[in-house]
Amino acid sequence: MRGWGWSLAAFDEEAWLSIVDAFNAAALEQGSWLEALAGLAAATGSHSGQLISFGSSASAQFNWITEVDPDWLEGLVAAGGTDPSRNPRLAAGLRAPVLRLLTDVDVISPEERRRNPIYADFLDNHDLPFICATTLIRTGQQAVGLAVLRSNGQREIEPDQRRIFASIAPHIRSAVRTQMALEGQAAQVLAGAFESLTLPVFICDGNGSVRVMTKGAEELVSTGDGLTLNQQRLNAVRAEETASLAAAIQRATHGLQRPGEPPLTTLLIHRKAGAFLVLDVIPLPRRPYSFGFEPRALVVARSGRPDPRRSRLLLQAAYRLTSAEADVALQLAGGHPPETIAANRNVSVGTVRAQIRTIYSKLNVGRQIELVARLRELACI
Repeated sequence: MRGWGWSLAAFDEEAWLSIVDAFNAAALEQGSWLEALAGLAAATGSHSGQLISFGSSASAQFNWITEVDPDWLEGLVAAGGTDPSRNPRLAAGLRAPVLRLLTDVDVISPEERRRNPIYADFLDNHDLPFICATTLIRTGQQAVGLAVLRSNGQREIEPDQRRIFASIAPHIRSAVRTQMALEGQAAQVLAGAFESLTLPVFICDGNGSVRVMTKGAEELVSTGDGLTLNQQRLNAVRAEETASLAAAIQRATHGLQRPGEPPLTTLLIHRKAGAFLVLDVIPLPRRPYSFGFEPRALVVARSGRPDPRRSRLLLQAAYRLTSAEADVALQLAGGHPPETIAANRNVSVGTVRAQIRTIYSKLNVGRQIELVARLRELACI
């Protein structure tokens, strides 16, 4: 993590811009939200920076905080810190207008503070009893808040520090909105990539809801022959198949739990006249820090035969391979040696060998036979 080594007296325009730049970089996945939050904490003379979200879905909830260990967060939850009826800070933040600054003086009296177990039994004991916070985003489904946490030695935030916090908060709000927009657009971009194949593809978010679908998918659910869409959820004709599909999507949206775990669930869904629809449910790579809007899973309806164009797109989506790497992976799985692949692609053998190393790393395999097995799991070969 970057060292933010200035003092408040030395905080100047360049330092201010560096913090704003850090948050903008985090929104574009070119930096770390935790690093940016650490910069905000340093600029305000505080112990920790925090970005927290409450939402109607689990995927929209997070609590990113610097300079505390996981036990601190678990203890806060156990003490009722995520319950607005028990935590005055949270209750006030959920009510306050966007970008209005709040400190503990604004939300609780000294007498109430002595009696409140969140303060008396947790915050005071863990030496983070003071806060300066604001609400950045509030929608019907989600609220995102920003805060700096302060120790007993740091006390309530000073006027100069408060002004720094207030001047940077709108820019952090803009960065949050930027990432939310990009996460939403990612599903549209991904759908566009599959559109040219006329494949029925459904793109689901972290809550398992269908965010975007291709035209082929729209046509499929409109017929009601095998699949329907109800309140943004995919349903099969048979209840047990609907449950299996929902469970597969939930596993995919949670992502891989350990290296090498098969990334694909294949289901057979009954259609009319005794036919079946083959569905592949595929997890997508996750950002280290997500607001819950990014695409998390693909549901692809397919025929029994692999399509090379479909296979390349699935490899790019599921493992973040480049187009060239996907092509090399498919040729390698097809039994072609690096020399033949290099000739086919009109590149050097060294380039192909470097691409193979990258492919193995991204797919977490070590040998060609393992690559073949992984591509078979994805129904790419």
